[in-house]
Amino acid sequence: METAASTTKESLLFAAGELFAEHGLEGTSIRAIADKCQANIAAVNYHFGSKENLYLKVIRHVLERTRCCRAEELLKRKHEWMQDPHKSAEAVYRVIEEHIQQYFTGIHPRWYGRIFMRILLQPTPAIWEIMEELLMPNLNCLREVLHCCRPGMSESEAELWADTLMGQLAHYIFAEDFMLIIPKHRKLHDVSYQKDILRHVARVMIRGLQLSMPDFLREESAHA
Repeated sequence: METAASTTKESLLFAAGELFAEHGLEGTSIRAIADKCQANIAAVNYHFGSKENLYLKVIRHVLERTRCCRAEELLKRKHEWMQDPHKSAEAVYRVIEEHIQQYFTGIHPRWYGRIFMRILLQPTPAIWEIMEELLMPNLNCLREVLHCCRPGMSESEAELWADTLMGQLAHYIFAEDFMLIIPKHRKLHDVSYQKDILRHVARVMIRGLQLSMPDFLREESAHA
């Protein structure tokens, strides 16, 4: 059963997340956070100690809930797919699919993606500690999956391909507001657009890695 204190703490966390995502740490005041969820200003210090600690709690909250586990799961049974270019291509697709689901499909609040961009644009030593704990293991698993797709690939090349994938996904998060004002441009909340992004990014990665294009992607590309 939730207590009033736990409800207030969660409300402050979500209110702060929205404001930090929009205005950043420096552009967000404790008063604005408290006002947004109709809480007392003192509640921020009581539950989190400071605005800076609250910011770190928001980042931890987002990274914990958007953690992608599929790459790690694929590595546990890599013997089933790593020597097969068809199965390797499908493994790449499944990893991309999970990332699309986490950030584009609405299973999380829209501000989660914006917080992720804040992490990339405004890193600090304290944020890096959280990233080392929660983000880097996932990124390392992603690199290893890509490396397993082409066993002859160097680690540095696998790193570049992981950067390529994350860069493509970050583009859509970063440009979401810009897309909203472009006449006739499809919006990120459009399910058909999300599916097209998934197919497009998957094809780019699979072709670049010189893997065999899965039939379900090849057939759909003929009708795109």
